[in-house]
Amino acid sequence: MSNDWDDDVHKALAHPTRRRIIEYLTEKKFLSFHDMLKFTDIPDHGKLGFHLRTLEGLIQRDPSTNKYHLTDRGQMAGELIWKIRSTMAKEGPSLMHEPARYVRSLKLGDHAVLFYDTEDIKREISFPFFRAGLLKGEAVIYLVSENKWDSEKREIRRYRISVDNQRKEAFTIMSAYEWYLKNGKAQAQTIIDNWLTLLKEKQKAGFIDLRGATEMNAFFHYAKSKELLIYEATLGIQLAQPCVDCASTKHAGLTNSTSFNLTTVTVAQSSKA
Repeated sequence: MSNDWDDDVHKALAHPTRRRIIEYLTEKKFLSFHDMLKFTDIPDHGKLGFHLRTLEGLIQRDPSTNKYHLTDRGQMAGELIWKIRSTMAKEGPSLMHEPARYVRSLKLGDHAVLFYDTEDIKREISFPFFRAGLLKGEAVIYLVSENKWDSEKREIRRYRISVDNQRKEAFTIMSAYEWYLKNGKAQAQTIIDNWLTLLKEKQKAGFIDLRGATEMNAFFHYAKSKELLIYEATLGIQLAQPCVDCASTKHAGLTNSTSFNLTTVTVAQSSKA
């Protein structure tokens, strides 16, 4: 990290008010000046303004809404503050009960499955996952239904994920249906071979690691749950490091047995990683 980064973090950690501002923005995402006066219990506008100016580089004000949000560096500072608090408490909050933090903590070789009810829930977990990959300099692949491309791109911008500012080929959004199904067929080995080919392409472009946020609904729409289980069982064997993946699928249409089997396969893979 640069000296500028060190200075920014030191400024953020050096005063409890600035730590609270970073923490509140980490939790709430967007706050107005008035919101922060209330949260920080600072009655003096001038004092709060001083702290906000000191946090320049970690926070940013959106002129269209007049609300503040964290920059990419601010997100990392928030994670650092959380880790420090967790360590000092000796028994920090369980990652399993904080899905967004859990997916950000996934390591190379890990593979997680998310069962969600709404698109908003999926984004609240998937977006922090691939944002973490972009911050780490990984190549990120986002597989979604083709009819969602425009809406997902809008939501990505709304979440303040700086996709356009990344290096070339750092972020790719592709059709989940075209990736997983060919002529209505889903073949596990073909899908894994495609992943391996993509990994080689990204490595040739200068990326070491590959991160996939993948939507799996296509398997269920085409009644290919059996093929999905074969794919999941094979994935951890042939495509472990240097890859990390968070797969997602809606609860609707899943049978209890399919849900149980898919989760069991994923847990078994994670224990090997």
